[in-house]
Amino acid sequence: MYQNYIIGQTALTLNLDLTIPNNHSARVIGWFVDSIPDNVLLDDTAKTGRPAYHPAMMLKILLFAYSRKVFSGRKIELMLEEKLPMMVLAGHQKISYHTINNFRSSDHANELVKKNFLYFTNLLEAEGLINEGAIFIIDGTKIEADANRYTFVWRKAVEKFHEKLKGQAVELYDELIAKEVVKAMAQETAQTSQGLAELAQETEAEIEKLNEEIEQEPKAIPGGSPRKIRRRDFKKLLHKLRKDCVPRMKKYEEAEKIFAGRNSYSKTDHDAAFMHMKEDHMKNGQLKPGYNIQAATTDQYVVDFALYPNPTDFKTLAPFLKQMTTLDKFDKIVADAGYGSEYNYSMLEKEYP
Repeated sequence: MYQNYIIGQTALTLNLDLTIPNNHSARVIGWFVDSIPDNVLLDDTAKTGRPAYHPAMMLKILLFAYSRKVFSGRKIELMLEEKLPMMVLAGHQKISYHTINNFRSSDHANELVKKNFLYFTNLLEAEGLINEGAIFIIDGTKIEADANRYTFVWRKAVEKFHEKLKGQAVELYDELIAKEVVKAMAQETAQTSQGLAELAQETEAEIEKLNEEIEQEPKAIPGGSPRKIRRRDFKKLLHKLRKDCVPRMKKYEEAEKIFAGRNSYSKTDHDAAFMHMKEDHMKNGQLKPGYNIQAATTDQYVVDFALYPNPTDFKTLAPFLKQMTTLDKFDKIVADAGYGSEYNYSMLEKEYP
C-alpha cells in the first residue's frame, strides 16, 4: 500500500512547479521516471500501518540529489525543505533522512536502479541520442569502500595456515586412532571442521566413559590410577580440539569461501578487495579496500555499469558483457588495451563474433 502521489493535484498550497523551467533537469528526471511501468516501480508492501512513500517519488528525489552531487541522507532531507525542484518532485511532502536511507539501502531500490539503465537506454534510443554502432567499455575506475583499511585478510596467509592446521589435524587423528578412541576415518574428513568436531565428540565420550570407571575404583591406588592419567591426556586433546582446532578450521573454511577467486577481502566488507587507488595521498602505494567500477558508454552516455572486486580490468570483461541486458543493441564492442588478454580475445571471437 502506497500514499497517493500525483504532482499538481488540487491543494490549498500554490502549484510551485510552474516556476521551474521546462528544460530543467528536475523535469527531465520526472519525465524519465514517469515513463517506467508501475509493475517495475512498485513492490509488495504491508497492507496495514501507514502507507509507504511511492517509489517513483523516492527515485526522483534521489536522482536529482545525486545529479547535484548530494549523497548524504540528512543533506537530501534539507534539500527537500529548501530547494524548489526537490519540493516539486516530492509532491511537497516532508521525508526524513531515515526514510531516504532505508529506501536506497533496500533490495527493491537496488534492483530498481539497475533496471533503470535498461529503460534509460531505451529512452535514449527512442530520442535518437545514442549510436547503436558501438558500445565502449571505458577504463575501470576504482573507488574506496566504506570499510576499515586495516581489516585485510590475505588468501596466501589463509592458505598457509590452513595447510599447517590440516597437518596438525592429521596428527591428532593418528594419535586418537592409536589410543583406540575413534574409529577409522578418511584423512580428508579429519582435515575439515566437521571431522574435527566428530573427533571432539568421540574424545568427550571416551572421557565420560573413563569418569564412570574411575568412580568405581578404590580411592587409593598404589602408583596412581592409570585411568586418571589417560583421562588427563584426553582432556588436553579435547581442549585443543574445541578451543583451538575447530574454531580455526571453521574460520579458514569460511575465509576461502569468501575469497571466491580473489586474493584478499575486508573483514568489515566481504565484497571489497584490497587494491591500489588512483588517489594515493600518502604516496606510499598503500592498498585500500575498494571496488572496480566498470561502465559501458556510447555517445558520452553511460548505458550500463557493474561493480567488481577484481583490481585488474581484463578479468571483468567477460562477466560484465554477460550481465549486460542492452548488449544486443550494439554491433561492436570497443575496449582499451587494459582488457587485452588471450582469454578475452578468444571469448569475444567465440561468443560475440
